[in-house]
Amino acid sequence: MAKNFDAVVIGAGPGGYVCAIRLAQLGKKTAIIEKENVGGVCLNVGCIPSKAIIHASKSYYNVSHELPEMGITAGTPKFDPNKMQEWKNTVVKQLTGGVATVLKANGVETIKGTAVFKDAKTIEVTTAAGKETITATNFVIATGSRVVQITNITLKRKKNID
Repeated sequence: MAKNFDAVVIGAGPGGYVCAIRLAQLGKKTAIIEKENVGGVCLNVGCIPSKAIIHASKSYYNVSHELPEMGITAGTPKFDPNKMQEWKNTVVKQLTGGVATVLKANGVETIKGTAVFKDAKTIEVTTAAGKETITATNFVIATGSRVVQITNITLKRKKNID
């Protein structure tokens, strides 16, 4: 038996989750489909984790270099990369958890899986539990972007850089 919605958003990054929340606020029965984690690349592995590490690094620099020039000393600062990663992971978890909470509070059904269109009003979502059919009047595709390989330039990529 197919689930039916007024609107389904495919992709739960910053564009998708904001869209789904607004649709629900406008009274639409809404679902959001995400294959990985709510928050997309930005909240999970891109913008937010990077900014957290930059903030921590600047704080270390300030304690080491700038504050002593102002007459403020706090002993010899120590750098613990594992602790910094733990802190960054906590920041990410708080933000993605907050997004999940706001989606739920607005009545958006979150489905973890990969969507494939069967026709203009039907998708099949592959989840950990199997496949389910979802119909909707409207779909929003908010799947974000991926790195593009530029000709003659080799990119070195590391996965799972926690």
